[in-house]
Amino acid sequence: MPLQISSRELLGFSALILFTHGSLAAQENPASIPSAAPANVLTNGQVLSDTVNPGTSVLSLTRAADQAARNRDYSTCAQLLEKVVAIDPKAKNAWNYLGWTYNALGQYQKAEAALKKAIDQNPDDPRAFNNLGQALAYQKKYDEAIPQYHKQIELNPSDPWAHANLGRIYLIQKNYIDAIAELVRAESISPDDANVAFNLGRAFAKSDHPEEAARSLEHAAELQPIPARLNVVAYELAEDKLDLAQAEKYSQSSIAATMQLMRDISVEHLSREDTLQTARLVAYWDTWAWVQFQKGDLSQAEKYEKSAWLAYPSSLHADHLGQIMEKQGRKADAIKMYQMALAAESPEPEVRERLAAIVGSGSNIEALIDDGRRLLKEAGTTSVANAPNAEGFAEFWILLSPGPVVRGVKFIGGDEELSPFSKILESVKFPNVFPEFTEIRFVRRARLSCVHSSSDCRLQFSSSFAVPSGELPSPPPSISGNLTPLSLSGTVAGLKLIKKVAPIYPRAAIAERAMGVVRIRVIIDKEGRVRELSLVSGLPILVGAAMDAVKQWVYMPTYVDGLPVEVDTTVDVIFQLNK
Repeated sequence: MPLQISSRELLGFSALILFTHGSLAAQENPASIPSAAPANVLTNGQVLSDTVNPGTSVLSLTRAADQAARNRDYSTCAQLLEKVVAIDPKAKNAWNYLGWTYNALGQYQKAEAALKKAIDQNPDDPRAFNNLGQALAYQKKYDEAIPQYHKQIELNPSDPWAHANLGRIYLIQKNYIDAIAELVRAESISPDDANVAFNLGRAFAKSDHPEEAARSLEHAAELQPIPARLNVVAYELAEDKLDLAQAEKYSQSSIAATMQLMRDISVEHLSREDTLQTARLVAYWDTWAWVQFQKGDLSQAEKYEKSAWLAYPSSLHADHLGQIMEKQGRKADAIKMYQMALAAESPEPEVRERLAAIVGSGSNIEALIDDGRRLLKEAGTTSVANAPNAEGFAEFWILLSPGPVVRGVKFIGGDEELSPFSKILESVKFPNVFPEFTEIRFVRRARLSCVHSSSDCRLQFSSSFAVPSGELPSPPPSISGNLTPLSLSGTVAGLKLIKKVAPIYPRAAIAERAMGVVRIRVIIDKEGRVRELSLVSGLPILVGAAMDAVKQWVYMPTYVDGLPVEVDTTVDVIFQLNK
């Protein structure tokens, strides 16, 4: 499944492996399909509407798919294109377009299958090899992706995307000489591509060409002077100490521009962009902290990194805070941060090396990581008095400003019994996540879990990129499963669970009194069976039981406008125990 990462990481990562140029870039990159584009043209050169078989229903569906893609509604786009290939499996370019759309949705195995069908139909397809390389690279099948880009270049030697994407693969593989060669070629074809300049700068930096690296990175910032780009350039300039003064300027600019947009956020009129601004600001704080760390200003570095960590306790932020504390000589504090960094999602291999170096080679690293999971859970949880003596789960938006002051709370959903906490949470004293007292509005999402038998509820925060998991420590060994709400266009019917298999509560989990929610992403096929599933969050000791059960569930098939469709959603499996 797609990693849930900060916007700094996302843009940096997209510059490495978001391979269809402009189509799948980070949130702040330009839209892939401009509103002024013709109805049948995608900006990566894909054309569908005028090349499919001329049946009216196919033309209507593909034009609607074009509009959905232009609106970045890739789920609807995919469903429409699935109808196209069901009506006419040989519709020209339809499989390529569908594969491209699956890539946009993060459904890379489906993208791979669709793009291979496109190539089977037309071995000289001018775009499908590039898109197939993208699907494979997303799955980290780099050795399989490389030949696809070579084939794309063979068909079209002047294809800038294929050269750029091949260069990014080589960069990931630390083959810096070949990465530079491909990225230089891509830059000669497409000199105004900020992603190419950025990755070329990174390749130069890793191959000990600091002057060329700084020049390329700063050129990327000139080509795309938006906060997200300035932020990733600042980080790279600081990481390799290429130009700390310029890194500081870029980082400061990113923070200032983003804070300007966060002064009037209202919990009553909250938009997706508001939540993204919060996530971006947290990422920008992390970059500022890292610039200060590289400059040697450890006090300033700690202040901003601690704020980033409190707002979003990710592995990256824990690792950075650990390095700052280690540099300050605070060995015990650094060890705890490294423990939590390794317990969090997607830690870098170097974190383990740092922990081993500080505790000694004879230490039990796995035991320290296990304890890190406990520390991580405590770090992201706040106790709230259970004044109403309520029980259940609920999610809330909480709007904060420096102090911290609660500016508003909004009930998102869950058990209605917990809705009165919207008022209670306004009086809770939250940890201060603000490094400065500049007036901004900072939105956080949190899940509240309460039981009648406890005087305190647990409020667990998450980043705006993920719905938080929670736990309910009570009743007999049991489970429940719930689908997240769906939003589909057209007339929708179905998606009713008709066969539910209960998980077997693991004995080891009972012995440890492990409880909580396992969230699983599921793809339900047109017959209502679970075709694919992947873990979103949950305690490792509970995951296997949840996955084994959910893959046996069966739903009533879902229909949109009378035609069966696949559904991509999430399921929560709740494990509970008696006291």
